[in-house]
Amino acid sequence: MKPLYEQFTSKEQWRTVDVRRVSYVVIMILSFIVTEIGRHSYRPIIYRNEINDFGLADSIGNMGGIVVQVFFALVLFNSHLKQGFKLIVFLVVGYIFYEILQPVLPKGTFDWKDVYGTILGGAFAAILFFVIQKYFRRNRVLFKL
Repeated sequence: MKPLYEQFTSKEQWRTVDVRRVSYVVIMILSFIVTEIGRHSYRPIIYRNEINDFGLADSIGNMGGIVVQVFFALVLFNSHLKQGFKLIVFLVVGYIFYEILQPVLPKGTFDWKDVYGTILGGAFAAILFFVIQKYFRRNRVLFKL
């Protein structure tokens, strides 16, 4: 039986730094910046002016956070197409499961908007991942460890 990590990567992928992996780092950093701008700038403006943005301000942390987590995991594992989609599904389901457990956890509150935000963010991350896989079809290896 193969170890669990081999569902998401291989030893060869783990040790390879290639163009896709570098693009994952860039997207992870940009997603983090956009999420934090949204949480610290966009959300207060929406709340202060009582604007109905259909819950975007409420779920921006989950929506952006899952994108950051997906690309952080892709940086670590450097997954191929099938492995990457398994990883994305694993993370999205994990986030949703964590949200469902919120009422049981100390100071936790369940919010459907967070579940929707996680699903939308996960779908966005999957689309970005697919585009990167197709755009960098000839994935140039920069170096191997």
